[in-house]
Formats: sequence, C-alpha cells, structure tokens
Amino acid sequence: MPTPRAALPEGSVLLHIGPHKTGTTAIQGALAAAREVLAEHGVTYPGHAGAHHSEARALRRHPAGWANDTEPLPDQRVWRRFTRAVSQAPGRVVVSSELFAQSDAAERAQVVEGLGRDRLQLLVAARNPGSIAISTWQQVLRDGKTGRLDDWLEQRFRREAPALTSAGFWSWADAATLVDLWSEVIDLDRIHVIVIDESDRTLLASTFEQLLGLPEGLLASHMRPAGNRGLTAPEAELLRQVIALARDQLTWAEFTLLIRGGFVRRLQTVRTPPPSDPRPALPQWAAAQAAEEADAIIGRLRVSGAHIIGDLENLRRVPAASVSPPLDQIPTEMAAEAVTGVITAALRGMARAQRQAAGQVPGQASRAKQTPAVRPVGEVPTRELAGILARRVPSGIRRRIRGQARRNG
Repeated sequence: MPTPRAALPEGSVLLHIGPHKTGTTAIQGALAAAREVLAEHGVTYPGHAGAHHSEARALRRHPAGWANDTEPLPDQRVWRRFTRAVSQAPGRVVVSSELFAQSDAAERAQVVEGLGRDRLQLLVAARNPGSIAISTWQQVLRDGKTGRLDDWLEQRFRREAPALTSAGFWSWADAATLVDLWSEVIDLDRIHVIVIDESDRTLLASTFEQLLGLPEGLLASHMRPAGNRGLTAPEAELLRQVIALARDQLTWAEFTLLIRGGFVRRLQTVRTPPPSDPRPALPQWAAAQAAEEADAIIGRLRVSGAHIIGDLENLRRVPAASVSPPLDQIPTEMAAEAVTGVITAALRGMARAQRQAAGQVPGQASRAKQTPAVRPVGEVPTRELAGILARRVPSGIRRRIRGQARRNG
C-alpha cells in the first residue's frame, strides 16, 4: 500500500500517462467499469471507451497499425471536443492513455494547455527495466513484428550507459526521463510517480483511490483478473511463427481481428499456463544492463522533486538472467486454444458483418415484426453468408470466400 496522503485538490485533472506495460489496461478497465460509481463520488472519467487512446491519437496524429496499412486517424476535432468536456466536468477528472507518454515537446505543451495548466496533475508509473523490456517485446510481437527477444533487446534495449533521451524505448520506459521531459511543462510538485510492485496488484488501484478521494476498495473491486498477462515462452514462440507465416496474407484489420483479438486474447484470458511453461528471460548482458539502469533511475527520481509513491527499491527487482532453451515442441492443448481463438474471432467478425448488412437492406424495418433482423451465423446458407462478407471484407479474401461458396454448393 502507498503511504496515505491527502487527495488531490478538488477540481484537479489527473493525467495518467502509463507508460506502456505498467498495469495501464487493468486500471483503465476498472475506471471504465466504475464510471457511474465514480460520478457519484464527484469523479469524472470522460467518454465511453475503456481508455482515452483515440483522444491521444487525435492530438498526436499517431497512426495505429503497420506502416503500409494503418487505421484512419481520428479527426482532430475529437481532441478539441474532449478538452471542452474536461473543462466543463465538475469535481475531479481522470484522463488515461499510455500514448501520451510518447508525446514530443510540442505535443506535451498542447496536452497541458488543452487539459488546463492550473488543474493538471500528472501520474507516471515506474517499473523495473528488465520486466518492462520483456513486456514491451511481447507487445511488439502482438503488433505483428516477428523478431526474437534477443534480437529486439540488441536493437532497442542495449546502450552503453543510462542517459536522458527523447526518442525510442528509453524515452518512455525510464520514469526519470518522463519526469524530466514533462517537468518542462508541469511543475514538479504536480508530478507523481508510482513505483510498481510486481507482487502487489492492488497498489495501482489504491493509489488512484487516494489521489481521487475515493472510498478504499472502490476501484480494486472493479479490477478484473489479469486479462493482459504476459505470454509464456512457448506461447510467444508459437505466435512468432504464426506471424512469420501469416502476416503477408493479412491486412492490419484482419490481423487485429484474428490474431490480436482471437489467437492472443484466447491464450491470455482462457488458458492457464502450467508451472512447467518457461517464461521469456533476459540474457546475462541485458539483466546486467537492467540492474545498472535501475540504479540510475532510482538515483534520479530521489532527487527529482517529484512525489514518489511506493518503494523505489522495487525497481531493482530485475528478472534473473537465463539461457532460453530452444523451443522445438508446442503443447497441443496450447495450439488448440490458439486455433479456437482464431475461429471464434472469425465467427464474431462474420456475425458483425451480417448484422451491419441486415441493417442496410431496404425495407428491413418494415419487415422487422415478421422476421428477425439477424439470424445465427450457423443458420445462414453459405452462398448468402459469402455475399454478406464480400461486401464487408477487403478484396484480398473475397476470392477465397466465393471459392468456398462454390464448393459448398
């Protein structure tokens, strides 16, 4: 538990910038689930989504997806409407997106101006460098990159000595650097750093409760069981090999639906790995560098002037180095779970396409009382389903759909 402290001043805007891999998904899920209860206690979590990623992307003009295949950027009016809503919200307000942690100097200035310089309080999370590195590699893998952990560490993690930087992994994974960068636009007495304790999953929720003046346990009671757990080494290797084979055949939208929303989500939320499953591990050189980085971060945070919540010594709890054995066998039950995830995600996508298509049929509304608007996917003839999907999916898979329809008669 963090040392008890007074809540932030009434009317404060608490900007939680993560960064990535510091429990953001879990706390954002709790804030969203408790949105109505928070309002009863004078706290606003604006919008309807789980986090404020669209607003951050609208401000930063940050694309989601692959370099050659990205989702459309949110209209910049999304950010302007959001800042108006924040300015008009009574009581305390919470804004949360780890995308803000990757803002450049101009974007940080816009964030502060937009959310209200006089009201703004910043919350940064610090996690030990070894764990955040492994988790980041897994996130990169889930986003469709196929490199092995050792290769990613060589390219993104390795450096000769700790240093202040404004680009790349260390610009946001180093909490002391985030404090330095944001202190250019926010007074240090408004910057709070929570030190993640890997053994205490209640710390983040209780910290938010204290800062927002909420009853003890309110957010903790809305925390779901870990649904964004790290993959085991065999799970990660299976995913890496699937991506290597399938990525060039998929668009970003298809990859998001089938691999991120099906394959990975099924493993993370349904499968319970046995204790025998090895975990991804740092090589010796990376573990040594992580320990050196932790020492430097602790020293800089101690003299930073920011408010520290938790025990800085937790940053020294770097995962032990290990030699990862070659993975030449994958448990069949794990592969079955992954394939099931892809199938169920595909069915969800087909059902969604069917519902959208049904809603656009002329005269559908007038026939609503006589026939259901939507039938279960299993009851739709293959030829009809193929026609629905052909209007909704990228051209790259239309030929496969039509071919299947012909074969099924």
